Amino acid sequence: MIAQKYIDFYNENGYVILEDVYTEEFTNKFLSAIRRHANKDFAAIINPDRYEELLELDERPKSDLTLDEIEETSKLCRDVISNKKVIEILRTLQQNDVVCLSSQIIFKEAYSAYCSQAWNPHQDNRYIDNKNNQYMTVNWFLKMVNQENGGLYIYPGSHKLPILPAPDKKSYRENPDDNPGRECEIPEEFLDKKIDLLLNENSVVFLHGNTIHGSYANNSNRSRPWYSTCYITKGEYYNIGRSSKRIPIEFE
Repeated sequence: MIAQKYIDFYNENGYVILEDVYTEEFTNKFLSAIRRHANKDFAAIINPDRYEELLELDERPKSDLTLDEIEETSKLCRDVISNKKVIEILRTLQQNDVVCLSSQIIFKEAYSAYCSQAWNPHQDNRYIDNKNNQYMTVNWFLKMVNQENGGLYIYPGSHKLPILPAPDKKSYRENPDDNPGRECEIPEEFLDKKIDLLLNENSVVFLHGNTIHGSYANNSNRSRPWYSTCYITKGEYYNIGRSSKRIPIEFE
């Protein structure tokens, strides 16, 4: 399912990039569906796979979207979360069974209120607080990504660090003028290791929860939609969270 060279790269660097996980047809269908639920500011949406939450979150006039359209979007999101190829890759990288805890779409729409945000360098596991370092995210970039339109930067190898101290910080539906992410101090030995990820459209980044990363502001005329799905080894501890409301979704 995943070549050994990619497994070795992930184990060494704390991330790996794979392409063609989703078809172009599915990608376009998903993006068209999820954009229907964006508010005027194109703020992030947490757990759009949960029909009830997507229905409740919809801030547009109720006549704009039918219940069938909301159900269609939630089902598409659940299809992404439960994609068999992704689950098999996760099980291989984790060397264990996994469950999904939550998901989030971040639009970083060009010229929107949130386009100028740059995420602080952080570890995703800081939010989960799993001391066994068993947390991962799968980050699906639906459009081409570089530094100009809000791309990711990563500190390879930092996944071998423990969870680093970081102050609490609101990172969902925060003020658009405030950069989100529970910022951690970059250890001295990693200061010169930072790299920018240049990603083709429809690329997927499998990211270890302890890998330090962040993102740039979108100063271009191109949007950077990104659907992040979050997983942990089955049976491991996780923080439920105030906004994420993490609940385990199991797979066959």
